[in-house]
Amino acid sequence: MKKTILLYLFVSIYTLSNYAQGAGNWAYQSKSEMRSGSSDYKTDYFADYGGLTNSNANAYYQQPSYYNYTIANDTVIYIDVKALMNVKADTYIMILGLSQISDNLETCFELTDQRIASFIADAGIKDTEVYVDFISQTPIFAREKEKKIFSKKYVEVPKGYEIKKNIHIRYTDRSNADKYLKMAAKNEIYDIIRVDYIVNDHKAIYNTLRTECINLLNQFMTDFSKLGYTFEADYKSLEETNSCTYPISCYSSFSSYMPTNYQALVGNATDITLVNPNEKINIFYNKLPYNTYDIIINPDMVEPAVQFSQYIKLKIVLKKK
Repeated sequence: MKKTILLYLFVSIYTLSNYAQGAGNWAYQSKSEMRSGSSDYKTDYFADYGGLTNSNANAYYQQPSYYNYTIANDTVIYIDVKALMNVKADTYIMILGLSQISDNLETCFELTDQRIASFIADAGIKDTEVYVDFISQTPIFAREKEKKIFSKKYVEVPKGYEIKKNIHIRYTDRSNADKYLKMAAKNEIYDIIRVDYIVNDHKAIYNTLRTECINLLNQFMTDFSKLGYTFEADYKSLEETNSCTYPISCYSSFSSYMPTNYQALVGNATDITLVNPNEKINIFYNKLPYNTYDIIINPDMVEPAVQFSQYIKLKIVLKKK
């Protein structure tokens, strides 16, 4: 009996450790969202090892949800199907931001334009693939103490200007992104504002998803007819919705679990301390979970993708007998 109990405990601990390895640092960070009071094993596990919420706790338990139907009453039946397709972008648009400060407005514009021109030349970007967007021109003030015989006060005195511009870059090869970022840093351009994912033919994708949903609905009707169930409808109605989710809205943040060690960067020096205020802040691509979908196309894409969703709900009002 004791051996059996020990074996059970060993298997349980080994299983939990394997889940933890697959969850990563984000699951550890999510522990702050711990939930308690549930009797379900899956929910309790994620409450103690990551604290996933109701909306995503089952994301790692892929369960088929075919034949989603609801019987509203004796004569009304609802059947719904959801499909998802991961699609690689055809084009990417990266937006970089820069600012320049100078005590003279003309000098400020010249320095800004020089940095942008140098970056575009170093990166080898064609004129047709780049656009410079002017953002703002702001005066910079300093407060100086004004002394009078019976009083003292501070007044704002103009000291310079700040120019802000954004650079929009279009490219189709994702490997170019690293090159652009390196050349941007070389020219003191560090702000990566966003990267847009562009898919050219939305219509073709939604047509494919719609066809897959209809095929599954027909399969549902056929399978139940084999059991002797027929849906003789008085009339039918159809509800259809679709959506598109871009990677920029799917990134989640988490804090690193492992402490950062900069000793390798400073060697044996004891009086040098490197500080990175963002050392604990990380983000990762957290795609839409698959567990709520009946059909998933291209489920194993490695890179961030544009996720297209299609939902079809069929209402059948049966003939009264």
